[in-house]
Amino acid sequence: MATVLSGAAVLAMDAQATQYAAADIRIEGGKIASVGAAGAGREPGDEIVDCADTLVIPGLIDAHTHACTGLLRGLAEDKPRAFWSAGYNLPGQERLTVEDYVASARASCAEFLLNGVTCIADRFSHMARIGEAIEESGMRAVLGQTIADEKAPVDWRSAEIVLERWGTDPERRVSAGIAPHALDTVSDELQRRCAREAERRGCRVLLHVAQSEIEVAKLRGRGYPGALACLEANGLVGPWVVAAHCIYLNEEEIRTWPRSRVSIAHCPASNIKIEGRTLPLARLAGKVAIGLGTDWAASDNAMDMLAECRLAALVGKLKADDPEALTVEAMLRMATIDSARALGVDRQVGSIEPGKRADLAVIDLSRPSANPRHSLAANLLYSIDSSAVRDVFVDGVALVRDRRLVRQDEAALLRDVDRRLAGHRLSDG
Repeated sequence: MATVLSGAAVLAMDAQATQYAAADIRIEGGKIASVGAAGAGREPGDEIVDCADTLVIPGLIDAHTHACTGLLRGLAEDKPRAFWSAGYNLPGQERLTVEDYVASARASCAEFLLNGVTCIADRFSHMARIGEAIEESGMRAVLGQTIADEKAPVDWRSAEIVLERWGTDPERRVSAGIAPHALDTVSDELQRRCAREAERRGCRVLLHVAQSEIEVAKLRGRGYPGALACLEANGLVGPWVVAAHCIYLNEEEIRTWPRSRVSIAHCPASNIKIEGRTLPLARLAGKVAIGLGTDWAASDNAMDMLAECRLAALVGKLKADDPEALTVEAMLRMATIDSARALGVDRQVGSIEPGKRADLAVIDLSRPSANPRHSLAANLLYSIDSSAVRDVFVDGVALVRDRRLVRQDEAALLRDVDRRLAGHRLSDG
């Protein structure tokens, strides 16, 4: 039996920027079978989902996050840059257990889904356990076990477990990449090993790049003029490398970055909140694959890709001193197909086209913020918020219907996190 999302407006986010005023999206075997005029995609026995007065978009894709850190939300407000210099650890965080992080990941995945996010690139320690929680949620994900010099042998063994467990095939709903922590916490030798292993396995490398002055200063102490020179020296260049943040690139690095073809995960809310600066987005947009990310809840607080996209657009225009920069179409692509391209899953998801996996979000257009409808794309970027997400599908499976989780009990997930936090003394240090 097929499922048909019937009568919806559609922003396809394909190469032709196709839009439909009223269309049927037919889903068979987890894939989009057809997109066409309303009423034309139905057959006897189909499940019909009434999508009149809605907008269907590709599921939003978060190119850089740490889902398990949701329980740290609100613990690090208005801190100086120096607060983060000790390794991005919060007071009392060392008392959290692996199972605490797993419970937090479950709740965060629920939040992502309710916000229309269907795919995440997630990295942290203990990813073999945390990844199971992400997989159970029904989301799509690219997972990475963090690797750093401090515990390199243990981290590498853990990374191999994750790689063997989920593989690196983007056709799988959950797959794995290699996730060295950052250029200052991973030696040149270990970076080169990551590059070789990624080439051998054909997977993405997910890492933090130029996220602080301290990181860049340490690289200069190792003889590099900046982050890009370190990446180039150690073979971490090409579209299969996804560099998160990139907010301390110098002028020469910004100018020559497109030559490296390294993809970027842009996380404006996190960057502005903890460093007071952000990537000059307009200078690199369209030159390499750039996706958007929410980073971790201690610095972004939200897991809301529509909010992230809006912030990226507005701050990007401000930084460029150009109101024509970063068009509506370009920004919505960053939250969908461009994030997919950065993560290497653009043949599977990121746009609404026959043959792609049916990862879709249905947006309620009956609310005031969606009207008038002179431009649904502009409304989606600048006025509609994530509370308008009605339904969410991954691989054609409904995970959110009528703003409620289908597989999980939202209240129970939150109670579990609250119960665990009650046993710890975490505070805004």
